[in-house]
Amino acid sequence: MKWKTALLAAAGMLAGANVFLGNRQLIVDRDTMYCSKLPDAFEGKKIMLMADLHRKKFGKDYCNLLDTVRAASPDMIIMAGDLYSRGETKIGEKVRLLTALNDIAPTYYTAGNHEPDDPELLDAMLCKAKSLGVHALKNELAVVCSGGERLNIYGLQLPLKYFINKDGSYHDLPVPDENTIARYLGTPDSNCCNLLIAHNPLFFPAYEKWGADMVFSGHVHGGMIRLPFIGGLLSPERKFFPKYSKGLYRRSNAVMAVTAGLGRKRINNPSQVMLLTLTAKKLPAKPRKGHAWELR
Repeated sequence: MKWKTALLAAAGMLAGANVFLGNRQLIVDRDTMYCSKLPDAFEGKKIMLMADLHRKKFGKDYCNLLDTVRAASPDMIIMAGDLYSRGETKIGEKVRLLTALNDIAPTYYTAGNHEPDDPELLDAMLCKAKSLGVHALKNELAVVCSGGERLNIYGLQLPLKYFINKDGSYHDLPVPDENTIARYLGTPDSNCCNLLIAHNPLFFPAYEKWGADMVFSGHVHGGMIRLPFIGGLLSPERKFFPKYSKGLYRRSNAVMAVTAGLGRKRINNPSQVMLLTLTAKKLPAKPRKGHAWELR
């Protein structure tokens, strides 16, 4: 029996070490996003996608995170929500982080489901970030021009009722459709390439039907715990095996990138940013191992 106890203790220590080290890792996953409507001027441009920082620091003044971003040399940066957690009130450092990111590359930020918990604080933060040159989008459109061509970048901020009930429960949450998205963002120009920053990837069908060509999301934290050959275990809505948790997904003519995010506790699921190269050149019919595709 002693050897069994020792074995269990060793396994427990190994698992604990894995969690401890895994929660201090930061990885950069590189991939390619295909869109047939991508203008020639944006071919090969790189977008760094990050989300769900919450309370995590990554060194003094986020120095390790910023060094990682600089080393990747992105052309644009997208922060797809949950820059801070509900209950945080001293967010000046988060504004400074956004401006530091914007010094590296033009940065586009849209809130998730934590920031709107205090609407006045969020509006003040958005106003300050905008005054410092950050593209802080609250149901707004930013147009990016290059070589006489354009990309549309929309930032969607859905009401909290789509994330959590007033009593703090998650049962019977409403699901937005394409008309819901249009009420907040208007109707996109189908002749342009339309990028959508939308915190919650679970609404991908609505985003695609609305007219998004590329979607950038987070929210699910990679499923918190990632299981070999299965993927993410749990969504923030307390649902097991969320359909979209990490990686690239395709539905009809739209492609969505979902980052596992930066903050919160996690197991076998290190903090992650994604470096995504845009292309209009046709990719292989089948995705590489580890990617999920949804075809209609």
